[in-house]
Amino acid sequence: MSIRDRPTFKGRASNPVPPRLFLTQEDLEMIVPGHTDDLVVTGVLVNCRVKRIFVDHGSSADILFWNIFQRMNLDEKDLKPCATELIGFNGEPSPPKGYIDLKLTLGTKKSFRAGRVWFVVVDAPSSYNVIIGRPTIHEWDMLVSTKHKALKIVGSRNKVITVRGDQKNPGSDFMRL
Repeated sequence: MSIRDRPTFKGRASNPVPPRLFLTQEDLEMIVPGHTDDLVVTGVLVNCRVKRIFVDHGSSADILFWNIFQRMNLDEKDLKPCATELIGFNGEPSPPKGYIDLKLTLGTKKSFRAGRVWFVVVDAPSSYNVIIGRPTIHEWDMLVSTKHKALKIVGSRNKVITVRGDQKNPGSDFMRL
């Protein structure tokens, strides 16, 4: 048996097919060849422009470090209890201070992706302020490339957004907007 004609339904419009995400040779144009740098981007977190956001496929959690938590004047009362223990690069456990749900925005004012992210707040030394790990990479369907120093995501209006990595990142770690 086969169906020749599909019925049409009135009411809620179907979601448009998301565009394909891919990287090209053009995405390498302004990148220093042969680099082995991490993918580090700048984004907006709770109305603060935050630098040194490490996009890491190797991280099983989205992490906000305690020093930036405090500098953003977030309230410790907003932390939810967290029973998980994180294991650092040195193999030592880092007990989290808790979870917090924050709005993260990546991209530009004209072309961006924003959404809520549950961050594990950790008081541990780090050269990064935030780590975006697999939970958000998967949830946002990110295409991440350290070679291209870029990530691509589908943003508002079903458009592809390219977020370029920071090759040089001078200045303050964050700025209130």
